[in-house]
Amino acid sequence: MSDRIETIRKMLAEQGEEVFLVYSLGMELASAGRFDAAAEQFRRCMELDTTYLPAYSEAGKALRAAGRLAEARDAFAAGMHLAEQARDTHLRDHLQAQLDALRPGDARP
Repeated sequence: MSDRIETIRKMLAEQGEEVFLVYSLGMELASAGRFDAAAEQFRRCMELDTTYLPAYSEAGKALRAAGRLAEARDAFAAGMHLAEQARDTHLRDHLQAQLDALRPGDARP
């Protein structure tokens, strides 16, 4: 386990579940190629703060990397909906591009 992952885990144990720390742990896990574990942390971010928009994008990316394409699509779509409500057109467009990048053969029936 990387030193950064361990450091963030210790901070979470000491400080409690703060959304940015949980997000940081997810980012470090994704960087380490631990995509399922990263997706769990990004989902935890969404539970702690449903308006923490970066978690939706990163969850979708981690889920896509883990081969969980339907779940990735759901994360991107949920983030797009929230970005529209927040009038964050930049993030909405980014999430749309992520959805568009999913292979056509990956579409739901």
